[in-house]
Amino acid sequence: MKTIRIGSGAGYAGDRLEPSLELIKKGNLDYISYECLAERTIAIGQQAKLKD
Repeated sequence: MKTIRIGSGAGYAGDRLEPSLELIKKGNLDYISYECLAERTIAIGQQAKLKD
């Protein structure tokens, strides 16, 4: 049976990319998947809009 290695992560606008890049480079992965936290990104954008 073949082993498949899957990496995953979650983030929003403003998160650092370095942890993901390290996972890609050193994780010996076959696939990588991300959950984008759009709700948080939109909320931060809305707060900035209301301040301006």
